Amino acid sequence: MISVTKINFFVFEVLQFAALCVPTIVVAEHFAFIFMEKSEPVDFTSYQLILACSVAYVACVSLIIWVPVKFLIFKKHILSEVKEWQPALLMHLIFTTLPCFGFIIAGSQVQSDPKKMKTFSDFPVSLVLMCLIVVDIIEHLRKWRLTGNIDGTCRDGDFASNGPVLTNIEQVSTVSAHQNRPHEENQAPPGVTENEFASSVAQNKSHNVLQYEYSEITEHNVPDCLKVLAVNDYRAKIFVTSIINWLDTVELVRVAGLSNVFLTGWIYPIYIFSYLSLLRIILHSANPFLPLLTVVFQDFPFLFIRISIIGAMGFVTPILYPLKNIIVVVTFIYFNYVTKAKCLNRTQRF
Repeated sequence: MISVTKINFFVFEVLQFAALCVPTIVVAEHFAFIFMEKSEPVDFTSYQLILACSVAYVACVSLIIWVPVKFLIFKKHILSEVKEWQPALLMHLIFTTLPCFGFIIAGSQVQSDPKKMKTFSDFPVSLVLMCLIVVDIIEHLRKWRLTGNIDGTCRDGDFASNGPVLTNIEQVSTVSAHQNRPHEENQAPPGVTENEFASSVAQNKSHNVLQYEYSEITEHNVPDCLKVLAVNDYRAKIFVTSIINWLDTVELVRVAGLSNVFLTGWIYPIYIFSYLSLLRIILHSANPFLPLLTVVFQDFPFLFIRISIIGAMGFVTPILYPLKNIIVVVTFIYFNYVTKAKCLNRTQRF
């Protein structure tokens, strides 16, 4: 009998392969239809040629790139040891998302008559981004079993969360006990250099902060009758966070599909910076460079694009999104750099 692990593996690989092939064919078909409608008289041969080229492209990528990379990952275990980035998502970004965005931009440039303009409908564009999100979910979800419960302390460390993960829970004393400790504990023992002692103190403080946060969480006593509602499974969080992280990019791409934006030069910066914002999906969520790349590739350029579009064409996008970009950029710079100045450098003690 086939094990559950093999079934999950087969389903995941089929979904990833479909996410690699389907968006390119769908977007290419819509571009071929726009190109066919543009010509006078209607040339059905161009439609067939573009569609056939897209199918041939998908077949070549699958046989030359996709299959060998998967063989190296699961048979040779060469790329499977990579911990900082995700090869599967890199393939989807280069061989699926990039040509799809190219077809969308080309579809805006082959049309010259605004009265007969045909934009890409919401389905092809949403399909490209949704398939990328599905691949991201699968890459995070394949580390977990889909049946049964998981340990809430997340001991194996495979789950990448945006916050600290507790790997070792010890008995936590009260906050007052931490504050009333003798001063002698903060003195360096003989034979220990100043740098080693400072590093040790910093690690102890970080560990105490995690213990204090965990003690606050465990203080909430849930009645037995409500425990069925107080659930918090990490596997469900994977779906939520993977979708929410890309709503900003989805909104900017939606603006590019508006009729008064689609045929203008604004489509170039919108899709170029939208693609750059997608590049951060290659890194694991625990990568220390991910917050900086999010600000540099997404929030900072998106802020200027949205302000410029609002100034040129009015409120084609909700004001909530540029406000979100401003808040993210300002808070990132303030808490990571400004607070390190001498006048603001006050370390919190727990």
